[in-house]
Amino acid sequence: MAIIYSYPKVTTPLATDVLVLTDTTLTAGKRKNKTKSLALSDLASYVISSTSVITGSGTLNTIPLFTPSGVKLGNSIITQAVSGQGVTVTGQLDVTQDFNVTGSTELFSSLTVEGVATFNDEVECNNNVTVQGVFAADGNSVFSGSLTIDEQLIDGTGGSGTAGQVLSSTGTGVEWVDSSAAITKLIPYFQLATPGGSATYTQSNNIVDFDWSGGSGTYEYILPSATAIPYRKIRFVNNSTITASDKIHITAPGTETIDGGSFYEINKAYNGCAVWSDGTQWIVIQAKA
Repeated sequence: MAIIYSYPKVTTPLATDVLVLTDTTLTAGKRKNKTKSLALSDLASYVISSTSVITGSGTLNTIPLFTPSGVKLGNSIITQAVSGQGVTVTGQLDVTQDFNVTGSTELFSSLTVEGVATFNDEVECNNNVTVQGVFAADGNSVFSGSLTIDEQLIDGTGGSGTAGQVLSSTGTGVEWVDSSAAITKLIPYFQLATPGGSATYTQSNNIVDFDWSGGSGTYEYILPSATAIPYRKIRFVNNSTITASDKIHITAPGTETIDGGSFYEINKAYNGCAVWSDGTQWIVIQAKA
């Protein structure tokens, strides 16, 4: 008889192929041949049957894991989407090696990263985030809880910054710069004023730039409530399109006042003022003569 390893190998077995095995239920004897054959299909049925050494049950689309009681399968905390395009982790996710995500990431529990975490899209976390390694996100990041970074915070250029530097917006990203080089920009909200028109200011910009269109008249611009954001400061400026016959009334809302009156008037070119809320009313703290 040939040695077993000298037989040709089958790399793509069929269900009808057979294996040679020893039947351990037979006792020794001259007429009892303990050598038997077994079809691969019967072996497969044995492995997945209830008599198999691997047992257990699970929930549809839930990734299984081995349970402590014997060799059994049960539910894990990871669920695969029905489409197969994503998974959900219902418990804490601890990453001890590099963590690379090419799509958007939304976390409803805490995230602990001890290695490198690279996100090529948006990151949203509704709990605390602790980063002990490098954290890099190419999309927008929103953290509803605290953010603790023990090592490097990478800017848009891939740099980690040096001592004393601060993060400064470049318009499309952020970059580490010396604190003395950071430029503060006052981004305006542009408002078109028309005779007889009115509008209520609801934007978050702290400067408004007026441009007049049409004939002479009065335009009313209503301030937000002074009690909504106490101590807020808003500047108002205008260009040469506003003349002496054009009037812009910066008006306090409801029963609130501005410098004790109902409105403050701008009525000439290149004029403006700054108002400040003391929590109950608006006060003009700067005005061009």
